Amino acid sequence: MDQSADTVVLAWLDAERRALGSPGRDVVREFSADRTECRIVHATCTPDNVDRVIRDEVAAATESGYVLEWKLYGHDVPADLPRRLTAAGFVADDVEAVLVLPLDDVGAFDGGDVRTRRVRDEHDLADYAEISRASGRRDVERECRHLAAVLRETPEEMSIHIAYVGDEPAACGRVHFRPGGPHAELAGGRTKPAHRRKGLFTAVVGARLREARQRGRTHAFVDALPTSAPTLRKRGFRLVTTTQPFVFTPQRTG
Repeated sequence: MDQSADTVVLAWLDAERRALGSPGRDVVREFSADRTECRIVHATCTPDNVDRVIRDEVAAATESGYVLEWKLYGHDVPADLPRRLTAAGFVADDVEAVLVLPLDDVGAFDGGDVRTRRVRDEHDLADYAEISRASGRRDVERECRHLAAVLRETPEEMSIHIAYVGDEPAACGRVHFRPGGPHAELAGGRTKPAHRRKGLFTAVVGARLREARQRGRTHAFVDALPTSAPTLRKRGFRLVTTTQPFVFTPQRTG
């Protein structure tokens, strides 16, 4: 992929973010099923309206009592948006690399003899929860309730793959398929500490990539932390931008 190809990929990403919202709206939001959390995935901001947009979002979160995450991308504007969010009470989390891979060849992610299986309904989430707890994930029960709702209500939009060592669930990851888009999104890659550096992460990535290719997707995206980005880039993923969560938590009263 050359620089012009990267520009096309970013255009896909931005178009898909905008498509999640309503026409004419400055902000595209995603709420958790219980509406205790909200994520802004896209905002049309200019130097003239950015402070108003931030104030409105903070006011709405404060009034309704939900935790607000502003998912900021490295190419979002205005350039000083991180400073403005911090001044408004948002707390910056870790920067992640946004990586992309064309799905014409996923051989670099051959899982070898690792056994993986796809979780097809909410009753099979116990293994996912076990891996998540062992990996230090917080709020596992709440996350699994959300994933169960997705598997129950829109199963075509998400799959979960799990790798096993013998009969023990050892690594997992999700793949998301937004309707109508050309790509899939990888998320939630986790491995139990006792089973790291054994190829399980690579096997779970490969299982998800193969499903995405079988379903006609042309590219896969992933937001990767420094712990996983080198492995993915070594096997062909390319950096196209960065992303960073900025989180506003309303103060509780009473």
